[in-house]
Amino acid sequence: MKIKVGDKVRFLNEVGGGTISRVEGSNLIYVLDEDGFEVPTTISEVVVVGKRVDEEDNSITTSDTVPAHSAFNYEESDEEGEPKLLLAFARDTELSGNVKVYLINDSNFFIFYTIGKLDKSKVNNAYHGLLEPNTKFHLDTLAINMVDGVEYATQFLLYRQTKEYLLHPPVAESFKLAGAKLLKDASYITNDYFEEKAVLIYLLKGAFEKKLEELSDLDMKTALIEKYQKQTEKKQPKKDDKDMLEVDLHIHELLDDTRGMANKEMLEYQLSKFHEIMEANKNNKNKKIVFIHGKGNGVLKSEIIKALKKKYTWHNYQDASFKEYGFGATMVTI
Repeated sequence: MKIKVGDKVRFLNEVGGGTISRVEGSNLIYVLDEDGFEVPTTISEVVVVGKRVDEEDNSITTSDTVPAHSAFNYEESDEEGEPKLLLAFARDTELSGNVKVYLINDSNFFIFYTIGKLDKSKVNNAYHGLLEPNTKFHLDTLAINMVDGVEYATQFLLYRQTKEYLLHPPVAESFKLAGAKLLKDASYITNDYFEEKAVLIYLLKGAFEKKLEELSDLDMKTALIEKYQKQTEKKQPKKDDKDMLEVDLHIHELLDDTRGMANKEMLEYQLSKFHEIMEANKNNKNKKIVFIHGKGNGVLKSEIIKALKKKYTWHNYQDASFKEYGFGATMVTI
């Protein structure tokens, strides 16, 4: 859409608007308001609500369209496209505890909307109106602590004025805002609607967003399945064979009940199990035994190393595979 002298515009982020009196360069315009004052601004800060059609000079291009509640006719696109509606939260640079709230109609549909605070089964409508196609509308500026935990109910009705379209049933959804999310820097992402980062909530998802959500859910399920399989495999003890024996010295693997036992008593029991295994395999030349002692505070490992140095000096020992056991196991070769 082109902007030229004589067009009527409305400010995006401020109340009011007027008629374009001057166009300078490729981005600067002057808006003559109803009080007769010229307000300098950029084309990105206004939207056209009425066109002057008798002149073509002094025009520049803008991608913004008619805002909500406009009384002027809108020139609809021939393409229907898909409905997509978002709430966006951008930081208020002047007040750090506030966010600017925008309603974005990223589609070629007109949308009647209501957004109200939900209290049990009753709704107190805070915002309502008509949002025109491809419009970014500043709803409000809110203190983050005032919206934390508040549940909102939304209703939408989609239609086109002059073009045929597929019928979309009315939409009714609810969502809850979390103040903690609006306070975290990581929640604000780069997006197609603002120069700065923003938090986006899709009230109506397009096909791409739905597909992305499905993929995310699938990835989550796949990750959970893989995690479960790994946990199952880890819990299954390795089979003893000619060359390898795995012994888990964690106290809960050795005893079903340790109630009433002091730490010293549990340590002595673990060491007795270690000596029992060593004695049982003392004649199995080249036998490898992995003792799983865990990382913990290192006391059990230290006592095992002392015993290997003093009592079993003819055996070799080393840290077991880090990939399989981390720092929590020692391998002894008879």
